[in-house]
Amino acid sequence: MTRPVRLLELVNSLARRAKTIREIAERFEISERTAFRDIADLSAHVPITRTEHGYRLVETATIRPLSLTAAERAVLTLVLGNPALRKASDVGSTLRGVEGKLDAATRHTEETPSALALAGPERSGRIPARLVTLLEEAVRERTPVSIRYRSLAGRRTAWRGVDPYKLFHRESAWYLIGRCHVHKEPRVFRLDRISDAATGDGRFDPPDFDLDTHLRHTWGVYRGRELHEVAIHFDAALAPLIEGGAHHPDERVERLGNGGLEYRVTLSHLGEIARWIVSFGGQARAVAPAALVQMVADMGLLAYERHAWGDASPQAPGRRQQDLPGLVRDAAARQRSFDYDGPNR
Repeated sequence: MTRPVRLLELVNSLARRAKTIREIAERFEISERTAFRDIADLSAHVPITRTEHGYRLVETATIRPLSLTAAERAVLTLVLGNPALRKASDVGSTLRGVEGKLDAATRHTEETPSALALAGPERSGRIPARLVTLLEEAVRERTPVSIRYRSLAGRRTAWRGVDPYKLFHRESAWYLIGRCHVHKEPRVFRLDRISDAATGDGRFDPPDFDLDTHLRHTWGVYRGRELHEVAIHFDAALAPLIEGGAHHPDERVERLGNGGLEYRVTLSHLGEIARWIVSFGGQARAVAPAALVQMVADMGLLAYERHAWGDASPQAPGRRQQDLPGLVRDAAARQRSFDYDGPNR
Protein backbone atom coordinates (compact mmCIF):
# COMPACT_ATOMS: atom_id res chain seq x y z
CA MET A 1 0.00 0.00 0.00
CA THR A 2 1.43 3.38 -0.99
CA ARG A 3 1.64 6.14 1.62
CA PRO A 4 -1.00 8.42 -0.05
CA VAL A 5 -3.49 5.54 -0.07
CA ARG A 6 -2.59 4.68 3.55
CA LEU A 7 -3.13 8.28 4.67
CA LEU A 8 -6.51 8.43 2.93
CA GLU A 9 -7.64 5.20 4.56
CA LEU A 10 -6.32 6.45 7.90
CA VAL A 11 -8.50 9.57 7.63
CA ASN A 12 -11.57 7.42 6.93
CA SER A 13 -10.66 5.11 9.79
CA LEU A 14 -10.28 7.97 12.28
CA ALA A 15 -13.62 9.37 11.15
CA ARG A 16 -15.36 6.20 12.40
CA ARG A 17 -13.76 5.96 15.87
CA ALA A 18 -10.68 6.93 17.88
CA LYS A 19 -7.56 4.77 17.52
CA THR A 20 -4.31 4.54 19.45
CA ILE A 21 -0.88 4.65 17.82
CA ARG A 22 -0.56 0.89 18.42
CA GLU A 23 -3.92 0.19 16.74
CA ILE A 24 -2.93 2.31 13.75
CA ALA A 25 0.39 0.50 13.45
CA GLU A 26 -1.29 -2.91 13.60
CA ARG A 27 -4.04 -1.93 11.18
CA PHE A 28 -1.63 -0.74 8.45
CA GLU A 29 1.29 -3.07 9.35
CA ILE A 30 3.71 -0.23 10.01
CA SER A 31 5.89 0.73 12.95
CA GLU A 32 4.52 2.88 15.76
CA ARG A 33 7.08 5.53 14.81
CA THR A 34 5.70 5.61 11.23
CA ALA A 35 2.14 5.72 12.60
CA PHE A 36 3.03 8.71 14.77
CA ARG A 37 4.64 10.46 11.79
CA ASP A 38 1.49 9.84 9.70
CA ILE A 39 -0.66 11.40 12.41
CA ALA A 40 1.67 14.40 12.66
CA ASP A 41 1.62 14.95 8.89
CA LEU A 42 -2.17 14.61 8.68
CA SER A 43 -2.69 17.00 11.60
CA ALA A 44 -1.10 19.80 9.57
CA HIS A 45 -3.95 19.57 7.05
CA VAL A 46 -6.81 17.65 8.69
CA PRO A 47 -8.50 18.48 12.05
CA ILE A 48 -7.42 15.55 14.23
CA THR A 49 -7.90 15.57 17.98
CA ARG A 50 -6.50 13.37 20.75
CA THR A 51 -8.83 11.89 23.36
CA GLU A 52 -8.43 9.36 26.16
CA HIS A 53 -9.25 6.68 23.61
CA GLY A 54 -6.70 7.77 21.04
CA TYR A 55 -6.63 9.93 17.92
CA ARG A 56 -9.77 10.69 15.95
CA LEU A 57 -11.08 13.04 13.29
CA VAL A 58 -13.18 15.97 14.47
CA GLU A 59 -16.81 14.92 13.86
CA THR A 60 -17.72 17.89 11.66
CA ALA A 61 -14.57 17.68 9.56
CA THR A 62 -15.90 15.58 6.71
CA ILE A 63 -19.10 14.72 4.89
CA ARG A 64 -19.43 10.99 4.78
CA PRO A 65 -20.49 9.33 1.51
CA LEU A 66 -24.23 8.88 1.13
CA SER A 67 -25.28 5.24 1.21
CA LEU A 68 -27.80 5.39 -1.64
CA THR A 69 -28.87 2.62 -3.96
CA ALA A 70 -28.96 3.29 -7.69
CA ALA A 71 -32.77 3.45 -7.54
CA GLU A 72 -32.69 6.00 -4.67
CA ARG A 73 -30.19 8.14 -6.53
CA ALA A 74 -32.34 8.01 -9.68
CA VAL A 75 -35.39 9.24 -7.75
CA LEU A 76 -33.43 12.15 -6.23
CA THR A 77 -32.08 13.06 -9.67
CA LEU A 78 -35.64 12.98 -11.02
CA VAL A 79 -36.89 15.31 -8.28
CA LEU A 80 -34.03 17.76 -8.84
CA GLY A 81 -34.86 17.82 -12.55
CA ASN A 82 -38.49 18.83 -11.99
CA PRO A 83 -39.21 21.63 -14.50
CA ALA A 84 -41.63 23.25 -12.04
CA LEU A 85 -38.76 23.78 -9.58
CA ARG A 86 -36.46 25.09 -12.31
CA LYS A 87 -38.98 27.64 -13.60
CA ALA A 88 -37.62 30.19 -11.10
CA SER A 89 -34.02 30.94 -12.07
CA ASP A 90 -32.82 31.44 -8.48
CA VAL A 91 -34.30 28.09 -7.43
CA GLY A 92 -32.73 26.49 -10.50
CA SER A 93 -29.24 27.69 -9.50
CA THR A 94 -29.75 26.23 -6.01
CA LEU A 95 -30.81 22.91 -7.53
CA ARG A 96 -27.70 22.82 -9.69
CA GLY A 97 -25.61 23.23 -6.55
CA VAL A 98 -27.49 20.36 -4.88
CA GLU A 99 -26.95 18.21 -7.97
CA GLY A 100 -23.21 18.82 -7.81
CA LYS A 101 -23.08 17.82 -4.15
CA LEU A 102 -25.21 14.75 -4.83
CA ASP A 103 -22.86 13.68 -7.62
CA ALA A 104 -19.82 14.16 -5.38
CA ALA A 105 -21.38 12.27 -2.47
CA THR A 106 -22.66 9.35 -4.55
CA ARG A 107 -19.77 8.79 -6.93
CA HIS A 108 -19.41 5.29 -5.59
CA THR A 109 -23.02 4.42 -6.46
CA GLU A 110 -23.41 2.23 -9.49
CA GLU A 111 -24.86 4.07 -12.48
CA THR A 112 -27.91 2.35 -14.00
CA PRO A 113 -30.33 3.59 -16.66
CA SER A 114 -33.38 5.15 -15.02
CA ALA A 115 -36.87 4.09 -16.06
CA LEU A 116 -38.33 7.29 -14.57
CA ALA A 117 -38.67 10.60 -16.40
CA LEU A 118 -40.55 13.89 -16.13
CA ALA A 119 -42.18 14.71 -19.47
CA GLY A 120 -44.25 17.60 -20.71
CA PRO A 121 -43.65 21.35 -20.47
CA GLU A 122 -44.05 23.42 -17.34
CA ARG A 123 -46.89 25.66 -18.48
CA SER A 124 -46.40 28.68 -16.25
CA GLY A 125 -44.73 31.79 -17.63
CA ARG A 126 -41.35 33.33 -16.94
CA ILE A 127 -40.58 34.22 -13.33
CA PRO A 128 -38.27 37.23 -12.86
CA ALA A 129 -34.76 36.48 -11.65
CA ARG A 130 -34.26 36.65 -7.88
CA LEU A 131 -38.01 37.03 -7.26
CA VAL A 132 -38.34 33.73 -5.39
CA THR A 133 -35.29 34.52 -3.24
CA LEU A 134 -36.71 37.93 -2.31
CA LEU A 135 -40.12 36.49 -1.46
CA GLU A 136 -38.65 33.54 0.46
CA GLU A 137 -36.65 35.90 2.64
CA ALA A 138 -39.69 38.12 3.18
CA VAL A 139 -41.75 35.10 4.30
CA ARG A 140 -39.03 34.01 6.73
CA GLU A 141 -38.39 37.50 8.10
CA ARG A 142 -42.11 38.47 8.13
CA THR A 143 -41.38 41.52 6.05
CA PRO A 144 -44.07 43.14 3.86
CA VAL A 145 -43.37 43.42 0.15
CA SER A 146 -44.57 45.55 -2.74
CA ILE A 147 -45.26 43.66 -5.96
CA ARG A 148 -45.99 44.98 -9.45
CA TYR A 149 -48.82 42.67 -10.43
CA ARG A 150 -50.73 42.13 -13.67
CA SER A 151 -54.36 41.35 -12.82
CA LEU A 152 -56.16 38.92 -15.10
CA ALA A 153 -59.64 40.01 -13.99
CA GLY A 154 -58.93 43.74 -13.83
CA ARG A 155 -56.69 43.63 -16.95
CA ARG A 156 -54.27 46.16 -15.52
CA THR A 157 -50.84 46.27 -13.87
CA ALA A 158 -50.34 48.04 -10.54
CA TRP A 159 -48.23 47.97 -7.40
CA ARG A 160 -49.70 46.20 -4.38
CA GLY A 161 -48.56 45.79 -0.81
CA VAL A 162 -48.62 42.22 0.53
CA ASP A 163 -47.78 40.53 3.83
CA PRO A 164 -46.37 37.27 2.37
CA TYR A 165 -47.41 34.02 4.07
CA LYS A 166 -46.26 31.24 1.75
CA LEU A 167 -44.94 30.32 -1.71
CA PHE A 168 -46.49 27.21 -3.25
CA HIS A 169 -46.79 25.34 -6.54
CA ARG A 170 -50.19 24.15 -7.73
CA GLU A 171 -52.06 23.71 -10.99
CA SER A 172 -48.83 24.02 -13.04
CA ALA A 173 -47.87 27.41 -11.63
CA TRP A 174 -46.07 29.06 -8.70
CA TYR A 175 -48.09 31.28 -6.38
CA LEU A 176 -47.61 33.70 -3.51
CA ILE A 177 -50.33 33.85 -0.87
CA GLY A 178 -50.51 36.68 1.63
CA ARG A 179 -52.61 39.47 3.05
CA CYS A 180 -53.29 42.06 0.36
CA HIS A 181 -53.04 45.61 1.73
CA VAL A 182 -55.72 46.78 -0.73
CA HIS A 183 -58.38 44.15 0.00
CA LYS A 184 -57.40 43.56 3.65
CA GLU A 185 -57.60 39.76 3.28
CA PRO A 186 -55.50 36.82 2.05
CA ARG A 187 -55.10 36.80 -1.74
CA VAL A 188 -53.28 34.53 -4.18
CA PHE A 189 -50.84 35.95 -6.77
CA ARG A 190 -49.23 34.04 -9.66
CA LEU A 191 -45.48 34.59 -9.73
CA ASP A 192 -45.37 34.77 -13.54
CA ARG A 193 -47.62 37.84 -13.34
CA ILE A 194 -45.32 39.65 -10.92
CA SER A 195 -42.96 41.80 -12.99
CA ASP A 196 -41.13 43.46 -10.09
CA ALA A 197 -40.96 43.33 -6.30
CA ALA A 198 -39.34 45.18 -3.42
CA THR A 199 -39.06 44.62 0.31
CA GLY A 200 -41.01 47.04 2.48
CA ASP A 201 -40.28 48.53 5.89
CA GLY A 202 -41.11 47.03 9.25
CA ARG A 203 -42.46 43.59 10.06
CA PHE A 204 -45.92 42.06 10.28
CA ASP A 205 -47.35 39.69 12.88
CA PRO A 206 -48.02 36.33 11.19
CA PRO A 207 -51.60 35.10 11.60
CA ASP A 208 -52.68 31.57 12.46
CA PHE A 209 -52.65 30.58 8.79
CA ASP A 210 -52.63 27.07 7.27
CA LEU A 211 -52.34 26.74 3.48
CA ASP A 212 -54.12 23.38 3.24
CA THR A 213 -57.06 24.72 5.25
CA HIS A 214 -57.22 27.83 3.09
CA LEU A 215 -57.31 25.77 -0.13
CA ARG A 216 -59.53 22.98 1.16
CA HIS A 217 -62.70 24.07 -0.66
CA THR A 218 -60.97 25.19 -3.87
CA TRP A 219 -60.79 23.20 -7.09
CA GLY A 220 -57.48 24.79 -8.03
CA VAL A 221 -56.49 28.05 -6.33
CA TYR A 222 -59.59 30.26 -6.60
CA ARG A 223 -61.52 30.72 -3.36
CA GLY A 224 -64.97 32.24 -2.98
CA ARG A 225 -66.98 33.55 -0.04
CA GLU A 226 -69.69 30.88 0.19
CA LEU A 227 -69.76 27.11 -0.14
CA HIS A 228 -71.53 25.29 -2.97
CA GLU A 229 -72.53 21.63 -3.06
CA VAL A 230 -71.43 20.63 -6.56
CA ALA A 231 -72.97 17.64 -8.35
CA ILE A 232 -71.85 16.35 -11.76
CA HIS A 233 -73.09 13.38 -13.80
CA PHE A 234 -70.56 11.56 -15.97
CA ASP A 235 -71.41 9.20 -18.82
CA ALA A 236 -70.63 5.50 -18.36
CA ALA A 237 -67.70 5.78 -20.80
CA LEU A 238 -65.92 8.12 -18.37
CA ALA A 239 -66.67 6.08 -15.23
CA PRO A 240 -63.29 4.26 -15.13
CA LEU A 241 -61.41 7.53 -15.61
CA ILE A 242 -63.22 9.35 -12.80
CA GLU A 243 -63.29 6.39 -10.41
CA GLY A 244 -59.64 5.61 -10.99
CA GLY A 245 -58.39 9.14 -10.35
CA ALA A 246 -58.21 11.44 -7.35
CA HIS A 247 -59.40 14.93 -8.22
CA HIS A 248 -60.13 16.48 -4.82
CA PRO A 249 -59.49 15.40 -1.20
CA ASP A 250 -63.20 15.67 -0.29
CA GLU A 251 -64.75 14.16 -3.43
CA ARG A 252 -67.62 11.64 -3.24
CA VAL A 253 -68.38 9.32 -6.15
CA GLU A 254 -71.41 7.04 -6.60
CA ARG A 255 -72.51 4.76 -9.43
CA LEU A 256 -75.76 5.57 -11.23
CA GLY A 257 -78.22 3.01 -12.55
CA ASN A 258 -77.23 3.70 -16.16
CA GLY A 259 -73.56 2.89 -15.52
CA GLY A 260 -72.57 6.52 -15.20
CA LEU A 261 -71.28 8.33 -12.12
CA GLU A 262 -72.46 11.07 -9.82
CA TYR A 263 -69.54 13.14 -8.62
CA ARG A 264 -69.96 15.46 -5.62
CA VAL A 265 -67.64 17.94 -3.97
CA THR A 266 -68.01 21.07 -1.82
CA LEU A 267 -66.35 24.17 -3.31
CA SER A 268 -66.31 27.89 -2.65
CA HIS A 269 -65.62 28.91 -6.27
CA LEU A 270 -67.20 27.50 -9.43
CA GLY A 271 -65.14 28.89 -12.32
CA GLU A 272 -62.38 26.29 -12.36
CA ILE A 273 -64.62 23.23 -12.04
CA ALA A 274 -66.92 24.64 -14.74
CA ARG A 275 -63.98 24.64 -17.14
CA TRP A 276 -63.18 21.07 -16.09
CA ILE A 277 -66.74 19.97 -16.89
CA VAL A 278 -66.64 21.66 -20.30
CA SER A 279 -63.35 19.91 -21.10
CA PHE A 280 -65.21 16.57 -21.28
CA GLY A 281 -67.19 17.81 -24.26
CA GLY A 282 -70.71 16.75 -23.37
CA GLN A 283 -69.88 13.53 -21.53
CA ALA A 284 -70.15 15.40 -18.23
CA ARG A 285 -73.20 17.39 -17.10
CA ALA A 286 -73.41 19.90 -14.27
CA VAL A 287 -76.40 19.08 -12.04
CA ALA A 288 -76.01 21.46 -9.11
CA PRO A 289 -75.89 24.22 -8.07
CA ALA A 290 -77.97 26.21 -10.54
CA ALA A 291 -75.19 28.81 -10.87
CA LEU A 292 -72.79 26.10 -12.06
CA VAL A 293 -75.34 24.73 -14.56
CA GLN A 294 -75.75 28.24 -15.98
CA MET A 295 -72.00 28.81 -16.12
CA VAL A 296 -71.31 25.57 -17.99
CA ALA A 297 -74.18 26.22 -20.42
CA ASP A 298 -72.85 29.72 -21.15
CA MET A 299 -69.32 28.44 -21.68
CA GLY A 300 -70.51 25.74 -24.05
CA LEU A 301 -72.73 28.11 -26.01
CA LEU A 302 -70.02 30.73 -26.35
CA ALA A 303 -67.57 28.07 -27.58
CA TYR A 304 -70.18 26.86 -30.08
CA GLU A 305 -70.80 30.39 -31.37
CA ARG A 306 -67.10 31.07 -31.79
CA HIS A 307 -66.56 27.86 -33.76
CA ALA A 308 -69.80 27.80 -35.75
CA TRP A 309 -69.76 31.40 -36.96
CA GLY A 310 -66.21 32.59 -36.37
CA ASP A 311 -66.18 36.37 -36.22
CA ALA A 312 -69.71 36.60 -37.59
CA SER A 313 -72.45 37.74 -35.23
CA PRO A 314 -74.47 34.92 -33.64
CA GLN A 315 -77.51 37.18 -34.09
CA ALA A 316 -77.14 37.22 -37.89
CA PRO A 317 -80.44 37.44 -39.86
CA GLY A 318 -82.11 34.11 -40.34
CA ARG A 319 -80.54 32.59 -37.19
CA ARG A 320 -82.57 31.93 -34.07
CA GLN A 321 -80.73 31.04 -30.88
CA GLN A 322 -81.94 28.08 -28.90
CA ASP A 323 -83.66 29.21 -25.72
CA LEU A 324 -81.90 27.91 -22.64
CA PRO A 325 -83.05 28.44 -19.05
CA GLY A 326 -81.37 31.54 -17.64
CA LEU A 327 -79.31 32.08 -20.78
CA VAL A 328 -77.42 35.35 -20.94
CA ARG A 329 -78.20 36.44 -24.51
CA ASP A 330 -75.42 39.00 -24.95
CA ALA A 331 -72.13 37.26 -25.81
CA ALA A 332 -70.00 39.85 -24.03
CA ALA A 333 -72.13 39.53 -20.91
CA ARG A 334 -71.78 35.75 -21.07
CA GLN A 335 -68.01 36.10 -21.26
CA ARG A 336 -68.01 38.39 -18.22
CA SER A 337 -70.26 36.03 -16.28
CA PHE A 338 -67.54 33.37 -16.06
CA ASP A 339 -64.38 35.47 -16.23
CA TYR A 340 -61.89 34.70 -13.47
CA ASP A 341 -63.17 36.55 -10.44
CA GLY A 342 -61.28 34.78 -7.74
CA PRO A 343 -59.08 36.23 -5.00
CA ASN A 344 -55.95 36.63 -7.14
CA ARG A 345 -57.18 39.52 -9.24
